[in-house]
Amino acid sequence: MEKVGQVRIFEKSLRPQHSYTSRLSLRRNKSGSGSLASESPQAVDPSILTILQPQIDERGNPYAPTSPPSDFHWYLKWLCVQISILPEAEASLLADDPDSNTIRLRENSRFHRTFLAINQIIRSEDNLSIDEILEKLMEKNPLAPYSGTQDVLVVQRRLVFAMLGWQSMLFLPAPNTRRSSNLNIYRAPGEPNSGLIFDDWSVSTDLADRPLAILLKAFGNLLPARSRSSENIASELTKQAFSWKALSSSDINGYLLHTLLRVHIRWVDTLSLHLDYDKSTRSLSLFRHPSFCVAMLQSRGAIYSFASTELYPIDPRATSDEITHFLKETLLSYRLFFGQAKASRRFFRNMLKSETVLRCNPDPLLRMLCLDEYFAHPLVPPDRTVYVTARDFLVLGSRVERLANELDVAKPKSLIDLLHDRRDTLQYWTFWFVAFFGGIGIFLNMVQVVLASIQVLQASGKIA
Repeated sequence: MEKVGQVRIFEKSLRPQHSYTSRLSLRRNKSGSGSLASESPQAVDPSILTILQPQIDERGNPYAPTSPPSDFHWYLKWLCVQISILPEAEASLLADDPDSNTIRLRENSRFHRTFLAINQIIRSEDNLSIDEILEKLMEKNPLAPYSGTQDVLVVQRRLVFAMLGWQSMLFLPAPNTRRSSNLNIYRAPGEPNSGLIFDDWSVSTDLADRPLAILLKAFGNLLPARSRSSENIASELTKQAFSWKALSSSDINGYLLHTLLRVHIRWVDTLSLHLDYDKSTRSLSLFRHPSFCVAMLQSRGAIYSFASTELYPIDPRATSDEITHFLKETLLSYRLFFGQAKASRRFFRNMLKSETVLRCNPDPLLRMLCLDEYFAHPLVPPDRTVYVTARDFLVLGSRVERLANELDVAKPKSLIDLLHDRRDTLQYWTFWFVAFFGGIGIFLNMVQVVLASIQVLQASGKIA
């Protein structure tokens, strides 16, 4: 009873304050993508948010320090959109009424049961594959019969794959898979590709019998791992300490990236793309839902199902500890790039006004991380005057250093850029010193010229 009561309290604290209820249904349109049913403009039932509820380990201790409940209204709306574009074949497996091919999102609907069942399965056992998840799912909560023309096993695998993407936010499943029998990740039209995250957006469903860590690695470096060539502990006594890169918020921040490199910031829904910089298009991708990182740390949620159990594989894959580092470093990066520098806070405030994506379905924690000069949270590493990538960014260090190296070679392109570039304090104050005394010298020379002109005119008798 106590556990049930805690769940209800958690759900109540996260329940949207709008008039959403649990009666929304989604119907498939002719193109195969979902659309909101006209009978009720509602959203996903808030009880879905139990997947983000803080959890305890075998000893009864919380996985991470508890904090005030975040507002996850954005996740309910985001999930509703994802379900609405689910391909028709996969959607038919979630229909409560096969005759109408309708997905209902109320509590205890087939979607509701399937979504929660998958989450429970991946929490209960490590190193699972999609096929193993599917087998356990069919024992607990059979999917609706499939009468389409595609291979039923392929469709079932793709449905599990889609829900893993929704629950981990590492990737988005492709909405149009009618002509493909693969597992496909969505890539937006014109989306830049640095080549450092994704190797491919489509892999064979034959990999569905492999552990999730291996399957994810087939797509690329979606979950970054610490380099196995580095020391396990960042110690100043190691030889590598001489190559450590020290950074401060005055050396690297969002304002400098925008001003000196003309970087375009893309706010994305895919966690794996956070801090991915494409040099050819000067595009930097940033994850726009940091409260999800907090939820994953506290709940030890779906993202940990992709953790590798191999200690030293040839091709490094992220372990559960490295996933924890990844989530915490993601949270810390908002402070480094925006929150700690005054100019960057002003830059982010301007983005809030100009970027529609930041105003649409916003995450309240993003605003706090990027706009508060002083910020404290039990799961966000404290601000530092100087950051060392080997210590503070064990997993994301290569992405941060890549941006820092780009800024190191960047030069001010205009007088305005020079006025605001304080990375080289000697250059900055030399400029102002020369400008100040040079200005005084020019002024005195002008005064001298005027006085000399007056003397000449007086000597010629033109003026008294």
